[in-house]
Amino acid sequence: MTEKEAKGQNIAYRLFKIPMERVLRAHTLSETRGFFKALVGLDNDLILGFTAFAVDGGEIMASVQTAMIAGLPYTALRDAIWAHPTLVEGLTPLFSSAPSLSTAS
Repeated sequence: MTEKEAKGQNIAYRLFKIPMERVLRAHTLSETRGFFKALVGLDNDLILGFTAFAVDGGEIMASVQTAMIAGLPYTALRDAIWAHPTLVEGLTPLFSSAPSLSTAS
């Protein structure tokens, strides 16, 4: 789900977003361009949508997709102990960042 879709359906959400510069593995690959972005339901902590505009974004998306299929809250990814150094580790700073709230209600 995108922000536009969530707003169109009047779904309240939190938007988490970080630049790839916050992902340690991106530095070791010299690939700090891009970002991670996630929409999380305001009332249930479920991940509504995710974007990884970054090197190997599909690999990170697969982990998020698995959590979404399983109906896990975003905190499951935030609190996971990830292998180091990996790009998926970036989910911890993403979901630990201060989210902005949508105006939908």
